[in-house]
Amino acid sequence: MKQTENLIVGLGIAGLNLCHQLEKAGKSFLVIDRCPENSSSLIAGGIYNPVALKRKLRSWRVDELFPTLITAYSEIDALLGVSTLQHPFPILKPIVSDDDLNEWKTAVKDERLVPYVNAVEESVPKGPFKQDVKAYVTIENAGFVRISKLIASYQNYLNQKGLLLQDEFYHHNINILDDGIEYQGIQADRIIFAEGRFASQNPYFSWLPMRATKGQMLTVRLPESVTPDRIYNQQFLLFPLEEKGLFRLGATYEWGQLDETPTEEATQELLTKVKKTLDVEIEVLDAQAAVRPTVIDRRPIIGQHPDHRPIWIFNGLGTKGIMLAPYFAKQLVEHIYEGAAIDPEVSLKRFGKHYANS
Repeated sequence: MKQTENLIVGLGIAGLNLCHQLEKAGKSFLVIDRCPENSSSLIAGGIYNPVALKRKLRSWRVDELFPTLITAYSEIDALLGVSTLQHPFPILKPIVSDDDLNEWKTAVKDERLVPYVNAVEESVPKGPFKQDVKAYVTIENAGFVRISKLIASYQNYLNQKGLLLQDEFYHHNINILDDGIEYQGIQADRIIFAEGRFASQNPYFSWLPMRATKGQMLTVRLPESVTPDRIYNQQFLLFPLEEKGLFRLGATYEWGQLDETPTEEATQELLTKVKKTLDVEIEVLDAQAAVRPTVIDRRPIIGQHPDHRPIWIFNGLGTKGIMLAPYFAKQLVEHIYEGAAIDPEVSLKRFGKHYANS
């Protein structure tokens, strides 16, 4: 019988950060994951943006999230001997309408985005931009994480330590004990579900108001005029890969057919958006799709099951998972072992009425 303090189900961005915080705290864990070739974490852009672009405001909790984000991914990179954190890496946001230009000027004048946006440049940015671009802003202290490389490296790390079981998880095989759980020869003080989109299939948490979305990303080849020193953001996200001339382009949002099959329709949607801003020839090399775990109020879900005390959840990170996961993984570990409070905005308790009505 294997013994551990924490059995973690899922090794996407949520599970990976949870493992890191547990290891830092000197706590034992074991992970079960299917290790698929595509998942929302694996195909995600991994971009973290300190600005909510539509509203011209700081992103939710950004000043709290960013220090933990930079520290956590720097530590994991050092542990694994890789370089996946690209920081700082500016975001260039073209401006194409007078209304948008005026709103950005007001935001800069009010200094509400300092130190992330400090000026509006009223000219066409360097590069193959269409002539209707009136101005642009540069968002500083942004960046991205090469997620697929990070997760693959961390899987290898856990495999070497004997801490990863690559297998399907079967919820009906959980045996709840007085002081923990037992699952197929493993005894743990608690089980923490970080299983992403599959939370809706979890009988312990199927009552949660999850609203999954399908997203598609492309790998494309672009000419040298599209410089790999920035992230391009204009109803699309375009950022460089490690191989010269290759970029990732995304992402779409679909609420209907929730599967992991790329579609030509989504590919054309992305290409059309890019060609409205950039005058370039685009070669599509690959398309990937996955389903994101999102919640109706767009906040993570963290906490302990209302009735089954050894059962926990860390899920619902959605499109900003790369930003949210380090901070809230740390918060969850501190809650379990030190009694620290879970932020009410992300606490599982906010959905108590949903559980009562289920």
